[in-house]
Parts: sequence; C-alpha cells; structure tokens
Amino acid sequence: MRRYAVLASLALATAALGPASAQDTHVKIFAAASYVSPLSEENVTVGSVTDSVKNANALGWDFGIEGRFTKWIGLEVDYIHANQDVKFNGQTIGSTTLAPLSATFDIHVVHSKIVDFYLGPTYSYVNWGDIKLNGSGSGLYGSNNLGTDSENAWGVSLGLDIGLGKHVAIVTGIRYLQLDLTPQGGQSAKVDPLFTRLGIGFRF
Repeated sequence: MRRYAVLASLALATAALGPASAQDTHVKIFAAASYVSPLSEENVTVGSVTDSVKNANALGWDFGIEGRFTKWIGLEVDYIHANQDVKFNGQTIGSTTLAPLSATFDIHVVHSKIVDFYLGPTYSYVNWGDIKLNGSGSGLYGSNNLGTDSENAWGVSLGLDIGLGKHVAIVTGIRYLQLDLTPQGGQSAKVDPLFTRLGIGFRF
C-alpha cells in the first residue's frame, strides 16, 4: 500500500510540474543510491535497563522528480528507502526500514550548462517499518516484532548536478533531517539522519 501511495504522489507531482517545462524551464527525473548516516543516539529504558539506541549506517535508493518554475526556483519530490539495523548498547537487536517521502523547495544558486548548485528546506513524511527483533531484541522486549509510529520531519538539502550534455547529469547531494524513531507505546529515540546521494538525472 505504501508503494502505491508513493507512486501516486510522484505521478501527481509530475502532472503538477509538467507545465513548468513549457515556460523556459525544465523537469528533472533522477534515480540515485542514498547512504544514510544517523547522527544521533539517545538513551532509552527497556524494562529495567537503560542504554543508548542508535540506528546503523545503511545504503538505500532514492527516486524523484524536480520541476523548475524559474531559473532560480524549483520544487523537488522524492522517495528514499533503506533498511537499517537498530542497535542497543552497541549490539544489534533488530532491523527496520526508513522510507521518507519528501518535498524540497530548491533555490538554484548556481545554474550553468554544466554546474547546477541548489539548496533549500525539506519537509518529509517518514514511514518507519516494524522493527523485526532478533534473539537479543526479543529477549529485551518480550516480542519478535515492534510497530512504529510515522513521523513528520523538517530538514535542509543541498544538491550539485554535473551536466554530461543537454539532457543527462550526474546528481549528487546531501540532506539532514531532524527525525525520531518511536516504537508504538515506547520511548522515542533521536536518529537525525544525514543522507548522501549519488546518481543520474534526465532533464527535459
């Protein structure tokens, strides 16, 4: 169901941004690898044990579209998906999926035929997958599976595209989100991930 929602959102974004390409601007579709590096960890209490919880680094993928309304301003919608291990006191206790659907208001500071540098604020609706606990995790929680709450997150994104021609570009960028992971009925822990992406874009 979540995949259908993502595809529907991207389709709507395409329809909304389409007119921009007819106004001396363009639409960019891109696909990229996304490396997720959680920057925060936080102490939580499980039963009578209090210790740090931190998500592990992970490699996922990123797919999105940007429409340029002027030479300076664009709107980007993208979807990231990554599988992450969850660590308690440095020991892996299970795994979850991180899947933010994001909208970024891009300001293109430099926009030449070869180099395109942009930045802007990002809003993300984040779906966390259930935490699938291993033997250590199920021993702590008394369960094999923990539901999670979806989150609303704000952050900032930077991007740098290197043109390989009129229609193709190498797409790079970083994004920071202020984001928590909250098991249903449990204590939230800060994750605050940094996303680094590298991929290819097609401009029309």
